[in-house]
Parts: sequence; C-alpha cells; structure tokens
Amino acid sequence: MSSKFNIDRPKISDDEIKQGQNFNQLVERFKQQSIKKARGDESWWKNKRTRYSAVIAGVTVVCTVTYFSLFKNQSQKTSANETITTQSTISSKNKTVTKAAFINAPSKKLQTPYSAYKINNANGGIIHHPSSSKIKIAKNSFIDKQGNDVIGDVTIEYKEFHDVGDVIANGIPMAYDSAGIKFNLESAGMFDIRGTQNGTPVFIKKDKPVEIELASKNSEQRFNQYYLDTLEQNWKFLQKDIAKLSDSNLSHLSNTKNKSPQQLKSEEKLAKIQNEIEVILPRKKDSVQLVYATKIQHLPKKPEPNQPKKYSASKPTFKLDGSYEEFPELSTFKNVLFEVAPENTNYSKELHSITWSDVKISQGPQKGKNYILTLSYRSRVEKLVVFPVFSGEEFDAAEIVYKEKLNDYNLALQNRTKEETRLMNELKTKQANYLAEQTKKQEEFEKEKAAMRAKYDIDGQNALQSNFNALTLNVKATRLFRISQFGIFNSDCPHPIPTKETMRPIFVVGNKDKFIVPDYVYIIDHNNKTVYTYDKSNGFVFKYDPLVEYSMCVFLKNKMFLCSKAEFKQNQDARENKFTVTPLPDSADNLIDFKKALEL
Repeated sequence: MSSKFNIDRPKISDDEIKQGQNFNQLVERFKQQSIKKARGDESWWKNKRTRYSAVIAGVTVVCTVTYFSLFKNQSQKTSANETITTQSTISSKNKTVTKAAFINAPSKKLQTPYSAYKINNANGGIIHHPSSSKIKIAKNSFIDKQGNDVIGDVTIEYKEFHDVGDVIANGIPMAYDSAGIKFNLESAGMFDIRGTQNGTPVFIKKDKPVEIELASKNSEQRFNQYYLDTLEQNWKFLQKDIAKLSDSNLSHLSNTKNKSPQQLKSEEKLAKIQNEIEVILPRKKDSVQLVYATKIQHLPKKPEPNQPKKYSASKPTFKLDGSYEEFPELSTFKNVLFEVAPENTNYSKELHSITWSDVKISQGPQKGKNYILTLSYRSRVEKLVVFPVFSGEEFDAAEIVYKEKLNDYNLALQNRTKEETRLMNELKTKQANYLAEQTKKQEEFEKEKAAMRAKYDIDGQNALQSNFNALTLNVKATRLFRISQFGIFNSDCPHPIPTKETMRPIFVVGNKDKFIVPDYVYIIDHNNKTVYTYDKSNGFVFKYDPLVEYSMCVFLKNKMFLCSKAEFKQNQDARENKFTVTPLPDSADNLIDFKKALEL
C-alpha cells in the first residue's frame, strides 16, 4: 500500500518542475516562500501539515541528488516496490574506537609536577615561582560554584612548560585548527594553573582576573596568547602577546660606564645583526610559510562524484508517493527509488500504512551516499537510513553522467596538484633564500665579534664575553597573561602543517630488526621548535618538509626510543619508511637527561 498526502493544490506545470532541477535553488526558493506565507497567515504555525520549512529543513544536495533531477521526468517501473516510511532507532555496526586522551603524558616518570601554593582569598598576594614567574592575585578573586566568595585559603597548583621536551613529557597537544586551516604551535612559554579549596575546584571572578608574569626564554614579538579548550579539543586565540625584556637583559645596552664610543658603536651593530637573525628573518620565514599554506588551502577543490547505486530486487526499496501538487519540493524525488539500509533493524511494512504529514531529507552517515528520511504524523516521528538507487535505463544514464563528472574531477585534481607543486617549489626557494641570509648574517656576527676581541686586552675579555652572552637566543623576557579561568595557557606562534611529503613509518629497535608498534610517536621540528603528536588512531602517518631538520621520539609502555636528527635525515633522503629507533637507558628517565637525548 502506498502512502498519500491528502492535500490539494493547483497542479504545477512541467516547466515549473523543470525549473526545480537545480535543487539548491529549489530549496532556497521554498524556504523563502514558506517564510512569506508564515508572515501572512497567523494560523500557519498552528498546522503541522503545512510547516513547509520543517519539511525541507536540513536537506543537503550532493551529486546523487543531481542524478534525481536528471531523470525525474522518465517513467519508473515500480511494480515490485512499495511506498514506505521510517523508524526512530538506527543501529550501527561500526566498532567502537577508543581514542587516546586529549592530554596524555606518555611517561609518568617525565611529567612535570605541580607546585602548590596557599593564598588567602581575603588578602590576595603574589606567588613567586622558581622560574622567576609571578602570579598576582587580587583580594577576593575566587568564588565557589554557587558564586559565593571563598572563605579562607585557596590552593594554587601551577607548572610551566618552556620547550619541546616539556611538551612531549606532559602530553600537551600542539595542533591548532584556525577556521579549517591546520597549524602546529611553537611555544615561547606555557603554564597550567588550577585552584581548589580542600580538593573542591574554585573559580576566578570575571572582574578580578589573575595576572601571570610568565618568564620566557624567547624575547621575540611574533607570538600570540592561546587557551587550551579541552572540550572542543583546540587552542583558542586570546590576543597578541607582547614580550617585555627584563632589566637584566638590557643591562649590556644601558651600562655605558667605562666604554668608549667605538665599543658602544660595535655593540650596537652586534645587537642589530642579532636582531635580524633572531627576529626579522624568522618572522619573514613564518610569514611566507603562512602565505603559501593559505594559497594551497584555497586552491579550487572539486568534490569527487559519487557513483550511482544499482537497484537490487533482493533488497527492500520504496518510493515517495504523495501529493506533488501540495508539496512541489518533493517532485524532485517523484521517480526515485530508495533502498532501505541494513542498519534499519526496526523496519516493517507497517510503516507503509500511514499517511505522513511531514517529510524531511537530510544527510546520512555516509556523506553524499545515503540519507536520513524523516517522516512525521502528529506526535509520531520515524527515521530511516536510505540509499537512492537506479534501475534500467535510468541507471545507464546515471552512469554516463557519473563518468563525465569523474573525468572533470580527475582533470581538476591534476590541475590542483600541478599548482600545489608550483607553489611548494616557490616556497622552498624563498625558504632557502632566508636560510642563506641567516647563515650570512651569522657569519657577519661572528666576524664582528672576532674584530672586537682583537681590540681588547686580556683584562677586558670577561666583560666583553658577558656582553656577547646577553645577545644570545636565550634572552629572558616576561609575558603578561590576565586570566579569568583556570587551565592551560600558551604563548604560541602557529606554523603551517607540512603538505609536500608523506611517510607511513614502521619502527625497528637497534640492529636487532625487532619491529615495535608504539603507543605514541613525536616528530620534532628543530627548525620551528615545535612537535607533532601521532598515535595508533592515525597509523602514525605524517607529512614533512624536506628542508626542515627533524628527529623522532617513540614511547611504548613507558619505554622511550629515539631516532636522531642524522638518522631521520638519512631516512628522509632515501624515502625509507623503516626507522631504526634506539632505546634510552633507564638512567635517562628524568627530564634533564631526556631533553639532552632529544638534542634540544
């Protein structure tokens, strides 16, 4: 028995149906008509049978729907088919995949412990951390979950992360998704802060943010502040970060006592050269990487067409049977067969006997291939996962259209790949130029230092060397955070994800050729001072830039293994995916020795 929509409207013409072949336009036009009618009819929302916007809401048009439009005017043999509706429960045969925790330290032996401090909420105060960081807390900054001021002492737990070794040891994810563009973050300093009273979390008043003066080993001004949202599993941009040089790091410029004009001029020249090496050229390199990553991301990307599915008499199928005069938006599906997906375990022929008042078609679990058909009658709502299928001449016609679209898709893919290769080659050339310029500047810096040494006697060498040390990359700075919630905060610079070369690695231990399957793999980018994290869920597949220096750290059941820079480079040049990793001795189960082993 076929379901009917017992609503009458003036019959629409073939021309009107033909205009509906562009289903995107049909959907938009129908929505506008529905809104217009709603505004003119006060009883419109009171009648379920005429809620047109609910009928069409959520419809997503893909290539398969285009096939519907092409053949809707042809005759359809449906003698063996029935008109059916849906069920409310959809079962899944997919196996449950257990994902790793979002923040997951690979080894408890290496984890940075929290430092605990007591602060009286009524008095506030300043916490001095051993790293020279400061935590400034105003009076009555903390409230409980009911919004009341906390009475008494609050425990502040705090720890910091300053380099790639800290990031790996504490399992901090550094991937960053910004509007669909993937980046990885380089940190100039990160901290994790918590607040509790007797083990119960407390909260920060919005109008009394806690100030953290974070000590940083990086004085560059190319970083932003981020907060790690563990619910959305992504970093959230807060604001531009400003590094304030500490007074001790400016002393080599301010202390002019007993220095000749020539010496001051030489030191100023050294500082200028070093600024180009540390700040200007890296900023240019980051900028050009971001520009080209954005260009590649926005290259035209044609969606791959979906191959039409052929009707099978052995599987339950149905067609929509309703008043197309009352619901012209359904005329697109007039001659389309829908095959009931096997996961619809509650499907029965009883669903054919009901005349449904509303229908909605939305995207299914397999995007572009199947759909969820939702039918409703009064308070009853039924759903069914369905596949559109074709038979006879309609299938042959759909195959012809599919092949044409597939040819167009392959051609577009070739053009995109060609343009992507051209852009990557341009990027490599620019990066190589920046690296060459950095090398040249470093040589100039060393030459200037040697010239200055030659001008001073032995007695002046120690003071001179102190000035040189003040110009190194380890100049300390302070980065100010004002936070209104506890959690993990970072001063970060985003770097584009490499896109050129892909590696699916396998791992063997030493010369024994013993294969292992790690729990975690960390790829360390030494050029950009960042780390990429992989686990079994992605098969450890990673992309890399041949111009960048990498090493690798592998963990298996708290056992650590390393692949050095030189070994990684050898595999990279040979495009060899079998990586030999060396186990770290048990004596290296501390953070200091671990960082040394990472060649940081």
